[in-house]
Amino acid sequence: MRLPEPGVVSAMADTARVVDSSRMDSASEVGNAVRQHYLFAGLSEDDFATLAAEASVKHIDRGTALFHRGDPSSCFYFLDTGLVELSLVSPTGEKKTLEVVGPGRTFAEAVAFMQEHRFPVTAEALEPSRLCRIPADVYVELIRSNPDACMRLLADISRHLHARVREIEHLTIQNARSRLISYLLDHIAERNDDEATVRLSLPRHVVASRLSITPETLSRLIRSLTDEGLISVEDRIVFIHRLADLKLYY
Repeated sequence: MRLPEPGVVSAMADTARVVDSSRMDSASEVGNAVRQHYLFAGLSEDDFATLAAEASVKHIDRGTALFHRGDPSSCFYFLDTGLVELSLVSPTGEKKTLEVVGPGRTFAEAVAFMQEHRFPVTAEALEPSRLCRIPADVYVELIRSNPDACMRLLADISRHLHARVREIEHLTIQNARSRLISYLLDHIAERNDDEATVRLSLPRHVVASRLSITPETLSRLIRSLTDEGLISVEDRIVFIHRLADLKLYY
């Protein structure tokens, strides 16, 4: 499978599937949400107003590619609503989901400080989303004279590094069944004694990619746990019937 040129694809997707785009108002709902994020909380009011004047708010459809791996990078993003998948695609077309970004988080900010300003991953909206585009050069210039903002950014990078190390440990040590059970236990929404409910917000193929297994393997594992009476599944809701027994496999 031959992949299209990254720059061409991203330009077409970003133009064709952006529902709306406008300048960010620092006093708006999105502006206030951005202001509360630790990457921007250390900025002075004047500095944040300067940044807001250069930032823009985008409403994008599901399936919109914000950028592809290898595309030139001049910005990063704050996600206000929706979900964005960060992934890599091999030359054969196989996709690996590295992370799913939820509301209130930023992504691609590290690229602003790299020598080569190119996105290392592909970002695609998993559902209709509203996000704020932050110009990297403006942000970098503002924090050069702001040690507090610099320390917050270092803390963010350190947190992501530790998260990736833990994920690598899980992928290396645990087998596929254990990884699935670990994922279910990490996403429990409600619990009642030895029973629990898990609401899967992501499509199954995305969950499978996050667990480094195929969708077919994921289906077999779910069917196996169901046959053992440990869980039952209705659409994207997983009911855990014997929580203590399920933890024995973790």
